[in-house]
Amino acid sequence: MAVRTRMLVRSLVPIAVLALAACSSSSTGGAARPTPTKSTASAPTPVAAAPLSDATKAWWGYDRPATHQAVSTEITVPTRDGTPLSCTLVRPATDGSPASGKFPGLVVEFTPYAILRTSYVAGEGTYFATHGYNALICNLRGTGGSGGTWRNAMSAQDGKDARDLVEWLASQPYSNGRIGMTGESYGGQTTYGAAINQAPHLVAIAPLQSPANLYQDVIYPGGIKSTEGGSIDNWPGVAQMITGGAVNTEAEYAANRAHPTYDEYWQSRSFADHYDAIKVPVLTMGGWVDQYFRSGQFTNIEGALDRTWAIYGQWPHLSPLLYPNCGGVCNSEGLSPGIALAWFDNWLMKLPNVPIPAQPTLVSHAGAGSGATSPGWREITDYRPTGTIAQSFTLNADGSLGTASPTGGAKTFHQPQDPSTAGGSVLFSTGALTAPTSLFGRPTLTLKATLSGPDANLYAELLDIGPDGKETLVNNGFLRASHRSSSVKPAPVPTGTPVTLTIAIRPDDWQFAAGHRIAVRVSGGASDMLTQNSTPVDVTVATGAGGSTLTLPTVSRPGA
Repeated sequence: MAVRTRMLVRSLVPIAVLALAACSSSSTGGAARPTPTKSTASAPTPVAAAPLSDATKAWWGYDRPATHQAVSTEITVPTRDGTPLSCTLVRPATDGSPASGKFPGLVVEFTPYAILRTSYVAGEGTYFATHGYNALICNLRGTGGSGGTWRNAMSAQDGKDARDLVEWLASQPYSNGRIGMTGESYGGQTTYGAAINQAPHLVAIAPLQSPANLYQDVIYPGGIKSTEGGSIDNWPGVAQMITGGAVNTEAEYAANRAHPTYDEYWQSRSFADHYDAIKVPVLTMGGWVDQYFRSGQFTNIEGALDRTWAIYGQWPHLSPLLYPNCGGVCNSEGLSPGIALAWFDNWLMKLPNVPIPAQPTLVSHAGAGSGATSPGWREITDYRPTGTIAQSFTLNADGSLGTASPTGGAKTFHQPQDPSTAGGSVLFSTGALTAPTSLFGRPTLTLKATLSGPDANLYAELLDIGPDGKETLVNNGFLRASHRSSSVKPAPVPTGTPVTLTIAIRPDDWQFAAGHRIAVRVSGGASDMLTQNSTPVDVTVATGAGGSTLTLPTVSRPGA
């Protein structure tokens, strides 16, 4: 079972044409803010993909020359409760001194990563300062010289402090009061936090590759504890290094273990039920091969869909914008920073004629399997989190995936067991496709299953199998059987009784080429990814008519 992981797309559109930014200009140089709306239930709608519009192409080519030098100062900024935060202020300068006048401002990369602060200053901070913005780069409580106590990853306090940084920057004599915020990963989380806490002077935000729900995104996907130091949950070790020891690896893992259910600890670290609080326009970017937040960032987009301009590329968890002097913090094949410059030039600086689409857009680069050609960058229209047209496939006892066999059957796998060994997984596959099938959105695997014990891990891999037999992982899904109804109050599975187990496969944009096969593999997951079931259990999957199904949300007009 050799599964090829997805690689970063290397045939990107030239950098000058790659970007994402803002919205239409009004007579004052900035558009009116989008108003949050509630979606209403209706009949399923088709999702369409179209070539990039002229407006998007013009927007993606945006650039303007620097207007200033940059000068930086180490400062301390007080929060509302008096806790001092250690910051670097980078200001527009002339002849080596701060420029006169008032400028818009940006809070940039508010993170615990003290070791990376100089990179943030040299990269994003200097870039924006030389283009006429005050840039403030700070470290969280208990990190990088800031006062207070570290409160574990993604604390709700982070967003409150982000709000205070926005308001402090707005109140300075060299500020015009128009403030934005941007950051990647942890910096994206604090950026969303400032918006959710409704900083009064916050005008627009640009969070990149951000989490939505740390419990589901990384620590307990589907309720399964991810392996500490494994392929998913490895942040604490990295964080200890790049925070200069402020984050303790073992203490972070211990805090995660102390909260196995989705309790108040995790709920306070989630953006769920808070998206309506976001009143400012959002520019965001996510990566379909982001090993941490490829699902979380998409959840954030869905939560504020009607006021988000979004782009998803085939990139891993590095900043998707290639700022000058960014070093290893940025993706070496990232997009032009003119993306973010256009965004803030429109909303904060209110420059006229910034060439951007009039309405929120969703632009995505589709993935493709071994030997296949991707459709590339496309504008996705009519997408909504639920209620889009989907294609259903039945899991059959002969291992086929497609039309339901009239005869019911079953297939069984065991755990804990290496999924690559006989009996450690079950695989279902379509025949070779006669035409391309384009996926966009959230696939679902619905298992009708019987367990020989009270609990089990269900790990689903959606696969693209090429004509040469090579497998490419499209995306994966997770479910702890006892969490089938709730991760707040898990309940054991009745042994020997059929139950329905719905596995949410992470969202994706993917084109299965003609001649390729769509497949799904189900197992208990590999030990380097997921904590194994503590006792042996057999999982018997019902197949054929009335059995288990795979549902794929499809693109009805997959124009390239």
